[in-house]
Amino acid sequence: MIIRKAERKQAKLRIGLFGPSGSGKTMSALKLAAGLTSWEKTLIIDTENGSADLYSHLGPYNVIHLEPPFSPERYIEAIKAAEDAGMEVIIVDSISHEWSGVGGVLEIADQLSASSKNSFTVWTKLTPRHNRFIDSIVQSTINVICCGRSKQDYVLNQVEKNGKTITVPEKVGMKAITREGFEYEMTVAFDLAINNFASTSKDRTGNFKGKPEFLISEETGKFLKEWNESGVPDKKFLKEKIMHNLKRLGQEVKTKEQIMTAVSTITGLELIEENFDEIIARLEQLPKEEELPIIEVNENLNPAPFNAVETRPAPGESLDGDEIDWTKDFPIEPPKEDGPMARAMNKINAEKEKDKQGSLIDNKSTAYVNR
Repeated sequence: MIIRKAERKQAKLRIGLFGPSGSGKTMSALKLAAGLTSWEKTLIIDTENGSADLYSHLGPYNVIHLEPPFSPERYIEAIKAAEDAGMEVIIVDSISHEWSGVGGVLEIADQLSASSKNSFTVWTKLTPRHNRFIDSIVQSTINVICCGRSKQDYVLNQVEKNGKTITVPEKVGMKAITREGFEYEMTVAFDLAINNFASTSKDRTGNFKGKPEFLISEETGKFLKEWNESGVPDKKFLKEKIMHNLKRLGQEVKTKEQIMTAVSTITGLELIEENFDEIIARLEQLPKEEELPIIEVNENLNPAPFNAVETRPAPGESLDGDEIDWTKDFPIEPPKEDGPMARAMNKINAEKEKDKQGSLIDNKSTAYVNR
């Protein structure tokens, strides 16, 4: 066990916006996104019959229209598509359909219950599916804003009246239409009233709780971004994001040497901690894998395109007190001599030889013409 000082680390934001229809959830989400990133890096997963397009005058943000069935797996697929597209903010509008919409969890439960005598067995199948949807939000490599419908919540109180005990419903505020406890997964959860003013039901930042109601603006997004970036960088998260982007770009890297080679060749930067943020920024600006050549290295067969050994930390060398141990987080698979790495390098070498021969021919032609 390691005892260390507590420190707040940077992490991607999870923001909840809950309110009744007409409370301004979509507009508030877009204002937050504008403060967090550019419009080009914002994507809305729209389950609200195309309502996301109503605000296109604000800027050139991206949209995925999600049609029924609203199963957890379809949401997960849409979130992954946004991550793979290099987005920086996802707006899920709305999460409520995953729970109570057509083909959502509750409808699936009803269908399964019709053929099962035990409702417990139904939820042993459905709970893991819903949890995977939650995990796709919580573990996402980018900021996620979740919009959710809410309705009036009541509790039943027992009161004495005229010598009799009667049950009286009492309003206790608004309740999000999703499974109980969703808001506890958020960095901050805002409750929106019908006049579009926001208050907080959950606030890990400590900046909004107990404050007067207010209108969410772009400045709110900028404030949350600055608050988050004031924390200590999370090295493990940054490593995972680098690996995610390499995979998105089609780079099947396994060993530490392959990772260092791919990063250096693609970005021109050495794989050291002070370069992590810039490496991620450059990788995210690159096109998808079909437009990028595959860079693979088999150190047992051919040398790397550059001297990877020179950029490799010495054994046991510590970088700011934390050695980069890529192999710990990403298991190494030994290279195969007849595998894709060898074939890729042979192809690269063949193309180089072809270019070299072409260059010799051009030189001879030029010399002949000059004569």
